[in-house]
Amino acid sequence: MDRSIFEQVTSALTVKAICSPMGVDIGLHDTLSALQELSLETGTDPFSCPSRVLGSDGSVRGIVWGDDWGIWEGDDPNPLVSEVMEGLEPSQFLSSATTILDAVEIFSSKSTARYFYVIDVNDVVGVIFYEDIFRPLGRLAFLALALEIEDQALSLCQSGSLNQKCWQCISDNRRRKAIELFNNRYKREPILEPDTSDEISKAFSRSRTMSDIGVLIGCTNLVDKATMIWKQKLINPATQADVLGFFNDLKEIRDQCAHPGGAEELIPKQRLAHFVSSAKRMRDSLGEAIKFHGVTTEKRTLPIDLEIPF
Repeated sequence: MDRSIFEQVTSALTVKAICSPMGVDIGLHDTLSALQELSLETGTDPFSCPSRVLGSDGSVRGIVWGDDWGIWEGDDPNPLVSEVMEGLEPSQFLSSATTILDAVEIFSSKSTARYFYVIDVNDVVGVIFYEDIFRPLGRLAFLALALEIEDQALSLCQSGSLNQKCWQCISDNRRRKAIELFNNRYKREPILEPDTSDEISKAFSRSRTMSDIGVLIGCTNLVDKATMIWKQKLINPATQADVLGFFNDLKEIRDQCAHPGGAEELIPKQRLAHFVSSAKRMRDSLGEAIKFHGVTTEKRTLPIDLEIPF
């Protein structure tokens, strides 16, 4: 089954693209002071980029964080790193192929987890914190999901069999706002009523009228389209609160991701996970509605030379 360009983007955006790198490697039998010196030499922050502790065979035996440097309580003031390192548990791992959207749900399901280690071909290659999800590439995953749903909603409401009814679903005030935007964009008044003075102008005007109604719907905002979808019962089953509430969340999260304002954690884990789950269901519902109503959508694919190389 063909995937939309938006799905291709969200599938290509994985935790490997946004994780923090690991710090300096250290041997299992090296001392803590040796690790501290290496970290200082390389300018590595051990609190965000932990060190892998390697055995003689090169395998990762544990991890040492900056927090571990000050908790040693033994008699030796300079212990081996093997004595202060943290062990590794399978529950702490995420595959490097895990998508950012899936990572959101994993963080939510394991709400006490501050971070996960990213594994690539059985090797620990990075560590991901929840706030890393809101790095620019992470936000791109949510924007792609939001844009796909907006594109689906617009295609559905603009379709020839539905657009007249959808246009009438919104209030007079909202239609006036759309007409104002149309005037500003296209420097003319939209044609809403056909000229039936003769057959030629009638046919011409009808095609213009259908086109202008569709373009006017493109001048409405996201919540207007949600109103159209709800009032025309284009997706089923869904309550008014389900549809309008979701599209309000979609707009808010889309805007927050597009304009983060420097916040490290834009959206709490549980709320973002709920949104991602709801968005996936909405995407499926709109896709089914598009097929049911015979809406033709433009097929777009991600060019091979533009695929994200993660």
